[in-house]
Amino acid sequence: MAAAGRILFVTEKFPHPVDDGGQIRTYRVLVRLARELPVPLLSLDAPSRADVEAVETLKVEVACLGPRRARWQSPWFAAQALFTRAPYPMRKNFSPRLLAEIRRRIAAGGVAAVHFNHLDAAQYVEHLGPERGKVRTVFDTHNLLTRMYERFARDGANPLRRGYATIQWWRMARFEPQVLRAVDRVLVCSDTERELAHTWGVNHAMVVPNGVDLERLAGLVRRPRADGEPPTLVFVGGLSYAPNAEAVRWLLDEIAPEIAKLLPRVRIVLVGKGASPALLARARPPEVEFSGWVEDVRPFLAQADVCVVPIRVGGGTRIKILEAMAAGVPVVSTRVGAEGIAARDSESIVLADDPAAFARAVAELCRDPGRAASIADRAGRLVRERYGWEGVLAPLVGFYRDG
Repeated sequence: MAAAGRILFVTEKFPHPVDDGGQIRTYRVLVRLARELPVPLLSLDAPSRADVEAVETLKVEVACLGPRRARWQSPWFAAQALFTRAPYPMRKNFSPRLLAEIRRRIAAGGVAAVHFNHLDAAQYVEHLGPERGKVRTVFDTHNLLTRMYERFARDGANPLRRGYATIQWWRMARFEPQVLRAVDRVLVCSDTERELAHTWGVNHAMVVPNGVDLERLAGLVRRPRADGEPPTLVFVGGLSYAPNAEAVRWLLDEIAPEIAKLLPRVRIVLVGKGASPALLARARPPEVEFSGWVEDVRPFLAQADVCVVPIRVGGGTRIKILEAMAAGVPVVSTRVGAEGIAARDSESIVLADDPAAFARAVAELCRDPGRAASIADRAGRLVRERYGWEGVLAPLVGFYRDG
């Protein structure tokens, strides 16, 4: 197969705007591949013409094969997922038109590989028919969803939601490994996920961790806290994403009361789009603030005393942690939140898994600027050495270019 062939990049969600962790990874992979190889992009509808043009400036051919399903249809597909082989939201995001275009382009020739972005796109590999043997297929998982569904099934507070999550976990535990085994190469974000995939009989996984834009964050100037000003804790993440929303609820309902016992005042800033009305009802300005969508997280990191990552559900590696480290902000995270990042507890990050311990870790860093700076300095060196996008994506580019 000629290395000069096209890499057909298939994604359900259009990779612009770049406004959450999944979008950052998608966009950075696309940028890096397009710099050296011809990369047509197949997606469902783009948010706007400006978003299409932003991707086209990368010398990427864009084809939108939408429309995407309307949000109001989600409950119907969630109900259907109780009775189908594929878990929610696979059926909701399946597009016969997109599948037909993938098959047409492979049949026309000149496609060396198909890069499936997320499981929503990778599900098409089972429907390629005779075109399947003409190309290499690569699946960028972002995170292994079986683990996330399992944690929702185990830890969900609402019994009805926990019951639904249990059914979807059973579905995902069969569906996801089957798709992983069907492709030629699987991309995972960490050694932990590669080991899990191996237990499913997947022996062709490549670790491509998430990265960080070092140049963009290198010049960030931290704003020192004024005398009498309360410490600022910052959480960054799209709040329509269930693991992030669950983390914020846990932070506000369980961790914040413990912090209040240790610090007389503290300010919590929640940076990200998509908060539900139930989450927004927890705002108590100026102690608890929701920023909504922001174009740039750097001003929020500049004012942060600590970046908090109270994630208890999910997989992959957290770009929010890497960005905070690159910006010189100390991080307190759960062990789940920090999975896949080669940071050492109490050296380049502080890890805690229960509300009281999490609160103590936050309070200690707020009270001891010297220790906070030491942890942030070590974390900054770590990301500069291991997590720049150029370095983490080099093996993937080599795989496509040389294979």
